[in-house]
Amino acid sequence: MRSSNPVFRSLERSEAYVGSEAATYRGIIGKTALLLIIAVISGYLSLMLIPAEMFYPALIAAFVIALISVLVATRSPRLAMPFSLIYAVSEGFILGVVTLIFEMMVPGVAFAALIGTASIFTVMLFLYSSRTIRVTPRFRKIMYSVLLSFLLFFVLSLIFGLTSIFFTSQYALLISGVLIVFGALMLTLDFDRAEMIVESGADKSYEWMVAVGLMVTIVWIYFELLRFLAILSSRRN
Repeated sequence: MRSSNPVFRSLERSEAYVGSEAATYRGIIGKTALLLIIAVISGYLSLMLIPAEMFYPALIAAFVIALISVLVATRSPRLAMPFSLIYAVSEGFILGVVTLIFEMMVPGVAFAALIGTASIFTVMLFLYSSRTIRVTPRFRKIMYSVLLSFLLFFVLSLIFGLTSIFFTSQYALLISGVLIVFGALMLTLDFDRAEMIVESGADKSYEWMVAVGLMVTIVWIYFELLRFLAILSSRRN
């Protein structure tokens, strides 16, 4: 019973922390919503307060902080809450800058990507909760294989300088579409992992770890939708 999301795979390897309260679905939903709200506020305030000439170094710093925060939050239940909040703040700045760039390229694309992300999340949650999509060992195995293929593809693209295919080539739209579909399927695995945590009576601190995992997937889908819609608009023009 494993997830394709690296955040949840880290969670499975972490040691159990037993407390007085057990994780609940309401707690996971509330914490995920809180992290997303913090990210939105952080992105907005960052764009208002940080000078434009500082965006690039701040973006690098935010990426490093976000990466470290995720690693810590998914390995220590006791530290999950503070580092989840730090991740949300850092990721919020990244979201703000990336959204601003795409919005300048294609006005209105951010709102469309936001609606698309919410729609994908809702549909996948319905498909999972209604058991229309069942998370089976075979399904997980296929997802792992595809994930490894993607990682290998990205690494080789960086090594051989082929990153332009993600934005300018005739295959860019197809690649982005495939990544969106894969991100949506990742949500079902993450829902499954969240269900296991609640049903097993894991400590309430794990709610933060699950919330971070869900946020990572949601942000990924949002970024890919931004890119997909921007590429689609440029091809039409």
